[in-house]
Amino acid sequence: MTKPKRFFGRDPKENLKKVLASLDSKKETPEPQPKPKIIIPEGLDKEDYIYLPSRNLYIAKQKTHFNKNWYQSHESLHKEDARMLTIPEFLDFLEALKNGNDEFKNIYNEITEKRDPWRAEHLDAYFTNNNGLKISYNHRIINGKLVPQNTESLDSCVMEECYADLSSLNKQGLPAKKSRLQKYKQGDNVYFWHPIDEAVAGFDAGSDWVGLFCGWNPRGSGSDLGVRQAREKI
Repeated sequence: MTKPKRFFGRDPKENLKKVLASLDSKKETPEPQPKPKIIIPEGLDKEDYIYLPSRNLYIAKQKTHFNKNWYQSHESLHKEDARMLTIPEFLDFLEALKNGNDEFKNIYNEITEKRDPWRAEHLDAYFTNNNGLKISYNHRIINGKLVPQNTESLDSCVMEECYADLSSLNKQGLPAKKSRLQKYKQGDNVYFWHPIDEAVAGFDAGSDWVGLFCGWNPRGSGSDLGVRQAREKI
């Protein structure tokens, strides 16, 4: 007995095709997902920032808020829905600039070249000595007060003023070893001022040194001392 090619006058293959086509036509087209956005202040655009994937951050190419001390810089950034870079974030930013395109390398040189004029920027780290040195970072303005989101004991790091090896950084972004060269070599080591009580962090470069400071007066300011806006990608 041969298999019938049609059932009730219908070709089963053709019927199956129609059923599948009907199912495909009923599939919902997925809604496009919203693209990540960052809040950009008036007068700036996305081209003014560099995206750092390892930190999920947009970081300003240029410093702003000159002549403001560390506290005032935090307040200004908060009003712009931005924040200050922590030490590890800043050093990761330098690494990305050093290994980037020509524009990135120019920004890197502007930050790190040993030359005049003096250039400096605030970093988000505050040090206190309360039964041992502590580091506070990730500061936010909450109910009108500057409050750190993280406070922890200082990890082992160099505790003298010296050239430090940037390849020996601990998780807090502080060097654990002195440099063997004991001289400035761009990108490899910087002069390090170790943490002291009631001081903040910053990075600077001038004709005599390039340094990571952890002993700055938080109320100090200057015409060449600014801050770099950081914005989370959301």
